Parts: sequence; C-alpha cells; structure tokens
Amino acid sequence: MTAGNIASHLKAASLRLPDQKAILSAKDGGFPEKSFLELYQDVQATAAFLKSKGVGKGDKTLLFVRSGYELVVLAFSLFFVGAVPIIIDPGMGLKSVLRCIRSTRPSHMVGIPVAHWVSRVFRKPFQSVRNRILVRPKTFFSSALEGHTGKDLMPVNSSPDELAAIVFTSGSTGPPKGVCYMNKTFNGQINALKENFGMQEGEVDMATLPIFALFNPALGITTVIPEMNPSRPAKASAQSLVETLRAYDVTTAFASPVIGRKIAQWCMDNKTKLPLMKRFFLAGAPSPPQLVENLASVMENGKVIIPYGSTEALPISFCDHLDVMTARKGTEKGEGSFLGKPLPGVSIKLLPVSSSPFAPEPKEVQSDQVGEICVAGPTVTEEYYRMPGATLDSKFKKESKTYHRMGDLGYLDANGNLRFLGRKAERIEATGGPLETEKCEPIVNTIKGVRRSALIGIGDKKTKEPCIVVEPSKGFGNRESKEEMRRKILGKLKANWPKHKIERVLFEKSLPVDARHNAKIHRLALAKKWTRKLHQ
Repeated sequence: MTAGNIASHLKAASLRLPDQKAILSAKDGGFPEKSFLELYQDVQATAAFLKSKGVGKGDKTLLFVRSGYELVVLAFSLFFVGAVPIIIDPGMGLKSVLRCIRSTRPSHMVGIPVAHWVSRVFRKPFQSVRNRILVRPKTFFSSALEGHTGKDLMPVNSSPDELAAIVFTSGSTGPPKGVCYMNKTFNGQINALKENFGMQEGEVDMATLPIFALFNPALGITTVIPEMNPSRPAKASAQSLVETLRAYDVTTAFASPVIGRKIAQWCMDNKTKLPLMKRFFLAGAPSPPQLVENLASVMENGKVIIPYGSTEALPISFCDHLDVMTARKGTEKGEGSFLGKPLPGVSIKLLPVSSSPFAPEPKEVQSDQVGEICVAGPTVTEEYYRMPGATLDSKFKKESKTYHRMGDLGYLDANGNLRFLGRKAERIEATGGPLETEKCEPIVNTIKGVRRSALIGIGDKKTKEPCIVVEPSKGFGNRESKEEMRRKILGKLKANWPKHKIERVLFEKSLPVDARHNAKIHRLALAKKWTRKLHQ
C-alpha cells in the first residue's frame, strides 16, 4: 500500500489500468468519461496550473466546486502539490459555512463564481485568503489549463503524519468541526475498504456522496456519478438511481438510508432486481431492519453492509443484512442497533457517560453496561484543526493509543458485538432514569403508519418529560387513525419501559433532518420547539 500522498494512488492506477474507465457521469450532457490515464493527466495539468498560481505544499485551500469531475480533479490536484483542501458541506447553511472558514484561516480559495461572490459580500471570514482562483465549470479545462500539461510533475513527497485535508463534520448535534485528515488516515481507510469489504479492481461504484469517489482510484474502481444533488438526497429520483445502477453495471454503492429506501421501494414496486450489485453500504444514520431487509431482497446476489463510523473515524465496525435480520427482534424491542465487531486493528472501549474530558487511562464500564463508545486505530483521526478545546473534549490517551469519543452510547452484547443506543447529546434524563433514543424509536417504528419517530425531552430542567414525535407515512389516515396510532405507541412503550412513564405522542408532518444525509433527525431542535409550544 502506498504510504504517503493520496495522489500517488491515482498515479499507480494510471500505470496499472491506463485504459480502464475511471470516472463518468450518468447525467445527460454531463462530462465525458475519462480513463485512469486521462484522469491522471488532467490532474497533472491542473496541478501545474495551481502551482503557477502560487498554491503549494501546506497551503490551506478552500475548495468550493460542485460535485462532479471538477471536484475529483481539483481535490487530487491539491493533494498532488501537497496543499491541504478544506472541505465544507454547503448544505449546513451559510452561517455555519462562514464560521468554518473563519476558524481555518485559509490562504487560497478555489471555487465557482457564486463562492467568489459570497467571499466579496461576507469579507471578514475570507480576510486570510490572499489568492482566489475562479473555476468556471464549462470552460475551466479548456481555458484555464491551456498551456499547462504538467507531464513531468510528480506527486509531492508527503509523510504519513503530514496534514492532507481538513474535512468538516455536518454539525448535526453541535457546531461543525474541522477534522484533521493525515495522509495515514486516508491510507488507513483505503486499506480498510480493500481488506474488509472485498472491493476489487474493475468494479463500478455509484457515488452518491462524491467525496467517496476519492477512494476509488486507489482501488482501481470506476466511479459513476448519478444525476442527483448530493446535498439533497431526499429529492433524488428513485427511478433515475435504479436506471443508473442497471445501465452502468454498478457493483457497489455508498449511500444514506434515505437513498437506500428510495431504491428498495422503487425496485419492489416495479418488480426490478439488481443482480450485479455485490454490496450496498448504508451509513449516516441508523438503518431500520425493514429497510435493510427490503434492500437485500432486491439485490439477489449481494450484501447490504452497515458500516459504523463518523467523519472523525470511519470505518470502525460493520455488519451485513444477515446480522441485522438475526438481531432484528432484539433491535425492535429496544435492545439497540446491531453494529458488529471492530475491524482488525481497531480498538473499541466503552467509558462511563460524561460531558467532561477524560483523564489519561480512564476506567472502562463493565461489559454489559451502557457506556460512551470510544475508538482508536488506523482509520481514527487524532485532532481538530485549530480547536484545542474540542480536541481535549473528544480525545484521550489509553494504553499508548489516542482514542476518539464518538459521542454515541452503546454496549457489547453477550457475543461481543457492539450495539448502538443513540447519541449521548440526545439521551434524556427522565424520572425513571436515563432513556436513549434507540430504546424507544425502533419499537415505535414497527407500528403501521409510522414512517419514523423521535424521542425528545420536554422541559427546561435537567430531568425532562420523555415524549415521542411521529412522522406518519405519506397519506396516512385521519384524526381517528392518529388516535389509534397513539394508543398503540403508548401501549408498546409502557410494556417495554414502564418506569419511564411515556404518556405523550406528538405528530409532525416531516421530522427535521441533517443536510448531508437527510437521515439524522434533529431531536434537540424538536425538543426546543415542543417545549416552547407546550409550556407557553
């Protein structure tokens, strides 16, 4: 495995597989398909152009281009010259994006016209930017790169411990934070994908999250970019996604549960199968067992894989649809989502639930107790960029390893498998004791007419009233139907968790979700809203 610059992986692939398709667009009128050699040559030329504009090793560079070929080429070109791309999801909202920019103090910006316009209107967050490079998607490769071939350029030598990129978290349960990705982090992730999931040269990946397309060249895998807005997966066309999977003989895909649900439902409604699919990764939020079963049923010859991780640490563990089905009864009784065993080289510790930083060498909880999930290993990042307080809160040393606190709660079952109970920030301190989201929501989600649900705490004091907020299935019933649903929900929760005395069910037309995956429910925002409504 290449140990340094991630662009070296692309160079190696261009030598091994010069004529194999590297990347193509499923969109009508999209960019022309490129082989691995052509992609590498475009990266070389773009790297030469960036160098001519003064971008070099160690330069923090904002990368604001739309998903597609430009994103892949420019990201690899920045890696190539040793610059550090700053990757921020614009879906988190302008205010958060500007806060992220201010915190990183970038010296360069590579972006489309609207990004440059924003930098002129909101000057303060961009005051450290001394060099702005304009990318006009339709003409960039024909005009800006004219005269630049870079054919004699080689990827900059980079050590494993050098900073390769700053990738921001989505900020779904707190302010977004810039995660420091070292070269060794990217290489650890590439190695994990290759060794644990059987991904092989010649396969085809549908990239619904384009940043994951950066891993494919290292694996010799063709990337297909579907016709969809990756910042709005809930609005993607199910038919278009399925047609892309079938037309391009896609063998692997990585998507949020909302995309998986769309594909599974369309295939079942239209009696369509996906026989060439080898694996479908579902990540970004817990995947209900029924969704996993539905998606597996239309794949025939493949697996639905649920990897566990976060921006700071991915992948950590995984399970497949067979594991989920075996554990389904327990999950739907509130025993937690099944996450499997850690990957080789990954260490998982369960620590006492705390909002304070951990001292070095903290004691673990007993094996059957609920604790905060903490992880260490080659795919785990070690710090946040220019955020020493957040790093102190989230990292600690144990047994000479740096552990990351996932902010999730869970436990190890009798077979040593990790079970997920929910986010630490979303656990409710109720009169009957602490109550986690995954103890309640899977129970509620089994009831007919419930699309999804959220456990929230009502009140301004530390001890709160636990309530369930339900988003009914599309077209579900009238007032009487909701009353019947309410009775069923309260009856099931009382049978499973009598001491917590959940007595209130609330209804929302649509639950608020995160921008990146459209799947993580904003429970804290719901709690504020309903506390305000009910306590007026």
